[in-house]
Amino acid sequence: MKNQFNLVDEPWIPVVGASKNRVSLTEIFSNPEITTLNGNAIHKLALLKLFLAISQRVITPIDDEQWLVMGSYGLGQRCVEYLNENRDLFWLYGDRPFLQKPDLANLKTIKGKEIPLSVLGKDYPPDLALENESLVFESQQIQELEDSEKAVFLISLMNYSLAGKRVVKNIPPWTAGYLGKTDSAKGGPSIGNYEGYQNSHLLGETILDTIWLNLFTRAHLNKFPQWKGDKLIPPWENFPKGEDDLAARQLKSSFMSTLCAVSRFVLLYDGGIFYAEGLQYPSHKEGWREPFMTYQTEGNQKILWNNPDVKPWRNLPALLSAVFHSGDKQSFFSPQIGLLLLRARKAKDVVGIWSGGLKARTSAGDMSVKQSDDFIDSSIFLETQSLGDSWYSNLENEILNLNEISESLKRAVRGYYKEFMVNSPLALPKALQLFWDLCSQHAQTLVNICDDKNKMNHLRLIFIGFLNEAYNTYCPNSSARQMTAWARNIPYVPKKMTEKKEASVG
Repeated sequence: MKNQFNLVDEPWIPVVGASKNRVSLTEIFSNPEITTLNGNAIHKLALLKLFLAISQRVITPIDDEQWLVMGSYGLGQRCVEYLNENRDLFWLYGDRPFLQKPDLANLKTIKGKEIPLSVLGKDYPPDLALENESLVFESQQIQELEDSEKAVFLISLMNYSLAGKRVVKNIPPWTAGYLGKTDSAKGGPSIGNYEGYQNSHLLGETILDTIWLNLFTRAHLNKFPQWKGDKLIPPWENFPKGEDDLAARQLKSSFMSTLCAVSRFVLLYDGGIFYAEGLQYPSHKEGWREPFMTYQTEGNQKILWNNPDVKPWRNLPALLSAVFHSGDKQSFFSPQIGLLLLRARKAKDVVGIWSGGLKARTSAGDMSVKQSDDFIDSSIFLETQSLGDSWYSNLENEILNLNEISESLKRAVRGYYKEFMVNSPLALPKALQLFWDLCSQHAQTLVNICDDKNKMNHLRLIFIGFLNEAYNTYCPNSSARQMTAWARNIPYVPKKMTEKKEASVG
């Protein structure tokens, strides 16, 4: 097959902040004007992880001092050199296509039949369409994707493919004696087999800054026994020939799988795609942890999941808890934030925290996006010189206050409708959503001023106004009976939310 469309120099990565909408890998590492990635949350995550996989392969600094001396510019230079030297590994089509399995074109089922070629005509991130999907909107009609879109789709599959039965069935294993082949493939390791892990990372002023800020050092890797001494060989250099050969086993245990896994064996072919189960990675219940996840290291070891109803800024105390409450057994740990945030203070006055992913649901082995499921894409920016135990305690306290008045709203709405002997299942979630949506408009302000008591007094009054607005919107008081129920159940506002305290001096 002829080599075509090289990812090193062809424009395929969707971006903001450049003279064009798509750029090449070379431009990502060499153009400081490119500020952010475009696309949905999964596209952004998968692409950033690919850039990090390239970077970690090129140079993994020994420690933070070497990282700081190198800088984002030095990292970019080294990565451009690597891409130029290894350009032949990055063809989208050819005898050795990037992150693809060429022998799928000749594969037969157990009964000797040709395997089906799936239609790749919708930009489904990160999966193919369901076999029984009904077309409701014109936008769902088949439209052939451009090579740039196919490349983004391919990258998204590796770590974020949804669990399900849309893979090719009844095919023999590539690895002799392998017994794990199924008709319902596991989800990619970075999304999980349930609702979708919340992923988080640091955010810089440019894409190159973001890559540099999120780069692990050998000192960081050595904190995790499974990655100590990891050779960091990416799959495009040593692609597995089967589900359980030596390359597959090495990749599954490598730090590289958290950045660029092979959860599907695929091949772009003749306008479509051959789509088969790839390597099976463990779930969080089986011990899977990666730096972009947020989890408890002790206790019940909870995982933070994506939830469109709970915006990520509300989980900010959990994301930061390991940084400021490292001795607390109930604290959460997000390695990408907990290990790298304070390091960023040496280089940046302002650093963002990006959180998000895809909220999905699993039923009968199939993972899909339905009803209220959605992409989550959220960022908050921190002034690094303000970070400290005092600032964190104030932030944690203010988030707790908001949760408390949210509970007050919940009790008030329930009490109001109980007066009419009605449960009103729709009013309560809508009232809560309105309250939190209004609060979200001031989330960045809250983070900025949480250690300024005078300014927080004013912001708390705004939040109390949102509480009353949500209550009044969904608990009307037009009639006499409504007015009585409304007055009896007015939301209680904790006294500490209205107390005025002068900011301390010195």
